[in-house]
Amino acid sequence: MATEDVIHSKPVIRNDMFGRLDIYSTYDEITADNLVDELNSALVYHIQNMLQEEFLYWYTRGVQPILNRTKDVREDILNIVQVNLAASIVDFKNGYLLTQPANYCSRRKGVQRKVNQLNEYLYRSGKQNVDNKLADWFHRVGKGVLYVEPRDDEKTPFVTYALDPRSAFVVYSLRPGNKPVMGVNFVTREGVAMFDVYTENTVYHLSGTIRGKLMTTQKNNDYLVTATSIDSIEPNVLGKIPIIEYRYNSVNTSAFELAVPLLDEISNIYSNAADGIEQFIQSLAVAVNCEFPEETTLTEIRKAGMISLRSVGENKADFEILTEQLDQSQTKVLIDSLYDEVLRICAMPSRSDGRSTYDTTGAAVLANFGWYQCDAAARDCEDLFKESNAYFDSIILEILRRKNLLDIDINDIELNFVRNETANVQSKAQAFQTLMAAGFHPELAAAKSGISNDPVKDMKMSEKYIRMIWGDPDKVVEAEQTDGGQGEAEIVESDSFNGENDTGGSV
Repeated sequence: MATEDVIHSKPVIRNDMFGRLDIYSTYDEITADNLVDELNSALVYHIQNMLQEEFLYWYTRGVQPILNRTKDVREDILNIVQVNLAASIVDFKNGYLLTQPANYCSRRKGVQRKVNQLNEYLYRSGKQNVDNKLADWFHRVGKGVLYVEPRDDEKTPFVTYALDPRSAFVVYSLRPGNKPVMGVNFVTREGVAMFDVYTENTVYHLSGTIRGKLMTTQKNNDYLVTATSIDSIEPNVLGKIPIIEYRYNSVNTSAFELAVPLLDEISNIYSNAADGIEQFIQSLAVAVNCEFPEETTLTEIRKAGMISLRSVGENKADFEILTEQLDQSQTKVLIDSLYDEVLRICAMPSRSDGRSTYDTTGAAVLANFGWYQCDAAARDCEDLFKESNAYFDSIILEILRRKNLLDIDINDIELNFVRNETANVQSKAQAFQTLMAAGFHPELAAAKSGISNDPVKDMKMSEKYIRMIWGDPDKVVEAEQTDGGQGEAEIVESDSFNGENDTGGSV
């Protein structure tokens, strides 16, 4: 789509933007017999999502309603000041969720080597970059879509891609659990649509038609994509649907969507404030009962910033400059109030500008300026990310197992988001020492105190230092009841801490 087409379009705030729809099918299995009908039924709902995603995507790019601002009074003074807070919200959310690349950690001992090898395969597949793109998509439009496929390369046995959610989606079953029944990706060009549809056992290639353009239309019936025929069929060697949806929250809204009306109002207020300043500079002069040269026209008087008035009766000539300045201090108060509401709605940390009297040291900063709320929202997003990523894990582990490259159980790994490693580190260290002194195993103490994002790996690397300070943490004391209620302690040696025992429990 050409940039000028986007700029000259007239996007409006849609009153039905309350998150993207999840698309369902009444069939538990998609076959060649019902594929075209089910795909066309799903496309009706996807197009509704697509139009909303298109609006939100270009909103963060700067195509906002403020560009169509008009004035009925003093239309010659028309400032358009766009404050693109949506883009800054998306950028912050992207950086905060993935402060460092998400990687896998082991949930039990004895599998660390395998986990390291898995992380190496993922790095080579480009998964870290794909995660960044997925986060950017679902922060912008509410959903992100991942695609994975195997490759005939031992060093890179699979590759991953982030698809455009405006042209890729998943259809789910209505049965409990909402198992995906097909994944769809399509491209359009010159009135022709081409579809790739994946089910668990089959890959279908279809062709169809397209009508209308995006961004220049705002109604679903103005834009229509239709599948017409199946061109070819081939088996799905994976046995799983390789298209996976990721989401920002449970209702698929974007990171800033709920605050769009406030964001528009902030830009509008800034624009009005700029108009107020310009109108003060270009104040009108009023000439009452004043004579101008005979050849002077009203248009020339108006261009000079004056208005000519003629009163009735014996009134003296008067010449005044109309000066009424907008109270910019009150405008700033309103803008700050709206901005604070935007930050609260979007779970963003606030910024101190000297007005706050809160304590600005230690944990008080996290509590007073919204960092706890921001972290809570990020953790919710992490859980949804892990839910979708579990299906991705099952695909890549099956690929690695079939190629005899790596055999690891999905229950042995966990996706780990590394964030705030050094935040409040003194309190975390004190909590770790307290738990260790209370008799907690180092891995439990590290996990519960929050001082480590990968307790199994970190405690293994720190093993000899922990032994020097605390002794052997794997000596288990078993008490046996004896007569009279007295217990005899038996020291049992355990080698689980040094990684030789694979039956260690989960942290």
